Amino acid sequence: MGDDVLTQKKKRDFFLDIIKQNDDLWKEGVPNFDVVQVPILQLSADQTVNDWMQLAYLIEKNYHQYTGFVISHGTDTVVYIATALSFMLENLGKPVIFTGSLIPAECIYTDMKRNLILSLMVANCRQLTEVCILFDDTLYRANRCLKVSRSNLKPYDSPHYPPLAVMEGSMRLIGPLLRPQPHGKLRVMPNMETKILSLELGPCTPLDALLLAVEKTEAKAVVLACYGSGNGPSRGNFMPQLIQLAKSRNLLVVITTQNRYGGVNLSEYELGRKLLDLGAVSAGNMTQEATFIKLKYLFGLGLSADTVRSYLTKDLRGEISTHSPKL
Repeated sequence: MGDDVLTQKKKRDFFLDIIKQNDDLWKEGVPNFDVVQVPILQLSADQTVNDWMQLAYLIEKNYHQYTGFVISHGTDTVVYIATALSFMLENLGKPVIFTGSLIPAECIYTDMKRNLILSLMVANCRQLTEVCILFDDTLYRANRCLKVSRSNLKPYDSPHYPPLAVMEGSMRLIGPLLRPQPHGKLRVMPNMETKILSLELGPCTPLDALLLAVEKTEAKAVVLACYGSGNGPSRGNFMPQLIQLAKSRNLLVVITTQNRYGGVNLSEYELGRKLLDLGAVSAGNMTQEATFIKLKYLFGLGLSADTVRSYLTKDLRGEISTHSPKL
């Protein structure tokens, strides 16, 4: 919990100090809450899939005792764990809100206090039924988020989906953007162990290095971050060679973009159309993080590569859209 730089003991002390000493947390209007300290959240960069599973099972265990859940987490990897939980918690009917701080929790002016209060209030909203990230005055769908700053008090952005709530005197949920209430019972989908290889193109990237990575990998899919709408080098049959090698090894290749705004459209260029013909899949307007996690989730269900291909471009948790949402 809290800032990644602190030791586990200090982090726990400072976090509990904020809880105990912040009178605003105990004022009328702030929902009642209990605090559970989770050791797996201590250093977010060291987390594994097993840590995600522990947190998912903790929520499942306490699901019927609370209206919602607030998780204080380090900022560097929160998009990954929050996106993972959005897929792992099937039929989630309550808010799960990730928050934290950019200013260390031991500082008197830390943003942790305000973020916690707002998160508690949002977690008390029964119409919210998904995993979110809240920082500063904005609530985002977790699987639409990117981290865009290590110093700004609003470190996340949601390039292809509007915020679910904004502060306008009070926190106002935007109803048409919210996920519908689920019809089934909550269950944890725990198998996220599938290996996914993530590669990123760069100027003068040697083809041999990428081919070697694809040849040696034990992954079931490759996420390839390309330029613009899914473009890449055409010299020496660069991209087709890469896709053909992956195809020969039964690897699914998914094309994402390095751009923050604008999704992948492989039909825009001749090269992209050729990649489609060779079997590559467009990630559309999914983030790289959501694409990576979604592949782990789908393969974790035991699906074949062809079935994963068909589900990848379908909206499962609000992570992808084929049109701009209307407010």
